[in-house]
Amino acid sequence: MEGGEATYGEAPIRAPTTDPLNTEFVYYSAVLRMFGPTLTKEGDRRYIIPWIRKLFRPEYHSSQLREKRNKYLAYLTTSLLLDEAVDTFRRFPPDGPLPDLQSVRPGPVAAAQWETDNMWQDSLQNLPDDFSLLDCYIHDEPEMCKKDHQFDKILDQEFQLYLYLIKPYAAMISSGTERTRVAAWLQMLCSVHGNECCSRMKAIRNDYMMALLGYVHDLRAVGPFAENPSWQTLKPLAEAAKLAVENCAITDPTGCYANEFLANQPMPDDGAFCYIAITGDLVTSNLPQT
Repeated sequence: MEGGEATYGEAPIRAPTTDPLNTEFVYYSAVLRMFGPTLTKEGDRRYIIPWIRKLFRPEYHSSQLREKRNKYLAYLTTSLLLDEAVDTFRRFPPDGPLPDLQSVRPGPVAAAQWETDNMWQDSLQNLPDDFSLLDCYIHDEPEMCKKDHQFDKILDQEFQLYLYLIKPYAAMISSGTERTRVAAWLQMLCSVHGNECCSRMKAIRNDYMMALLGYVHDLRAVGPFAENPSWQTLKPLAEAAKLAVENCAITDPTGCYANEFLANQPMPDDGAFCYIAITGDLVTSNLPQT
């Protein structure tokens, strides 16, 4: 066998190959079949259907036009995932050949709601007058910290989105004490901002924010968020989580997790319920000591 071919007798047998353009086309076809009929706006469907028909015409299956077809299908698929017809798909396709996408200038797109949300700015304005920035946990030298800003933009955008997502769930927490503690965590995480905070600290901030979002989505604040935040520095989330387990083990019958669990259990009409906490730690043993 050589060069992707095998011989059987006198006739060469070519090993099957996968055409990446065809694979893309199959994927885009499946997405369009699923999302095309579900577009919310009737006007968008009126434009999208002619585009699909044009891109599926026989000439766009030729070797010269398949790549252009797939680029348009990728753009169209993204449009459908946004549940709207965007840019060039807001009008009917031309009767003649399609222009190259590079020559199509996208129109202005309005900012999303999370991009214009003011929660971050409001949190910073409510910081006390004597507030000072958290110490950098990563860099020992302030000069090294000031040089680390390579990923600031994407990290800040990510944090802005998480803030927007967490806001409605934080307001739904029933316990006033827990709701106040979540607000304190959010304000502390919001304080990690600007050019005086390095990208690595912002990455740690986002790790906390993702974890907090997961907990608050379940309307609770446990783990590293079971206590009020420290306003000195922000250690990596893995270290904080390990420390939280050591301070308040889930199997500790006197800990906060046990109290929360028992508070949510039904009261028996007669008798009593017995709860047993099982742990992998060997507390006592009847084995003879050697």
